[in-house]
Amino acid sequence: MSAARAYSLAKTGSLATHNLRCPLGAAMFSEQAWGEIARSLKLSGKELQIVRGVFDDCTEFTIANNLNVSPHTVHTHCERLYHKLAVTDRVKLVLRVMDEFLALTVAPGSTLPPVCANFATGRCPPCAAVKFKVQSSKFRV
Repeated sequence: MSAARAYSLAKTGSLATHNLRCPLGAAMFSEQAWGEIARSLKLSGKELQIVRGVFDDCTEFTIANNLNVSPHTVHTHCERLYHKLAVTDRVKLVLRVMDEFLALTVAPGSTLPPVCANFATGRCPPCAAVKFKVQSSKFRV
């Protein structure tokens, strides 16, 4: 599906009924990827569960129900996650995790496959720029 088509479907509200081929929310990453992200960002098990809930666009109340804790506990975890990852809100949290995932896919010795199929062959200039950025400094949102 083209970006223009996706935008059109999203604008008209029929995106939810359209058959999307890529997974959304936390399902966009494999269990292995989530494990690597958690290890790299030094997230506890509970923090990872909360981040995955944020990726699924769950409210703090819904995340609390899913984890059998109080909404206040989830709120506290979120605030501490924001501080730990140097972000200020949910959107920046998601972007920070996405940046970390991309950095992990191009890191030397990574067990995660590269996002770009051309990366391994060296035929992808945008990936080369990302690799340079990863090697020179950590991503910051």
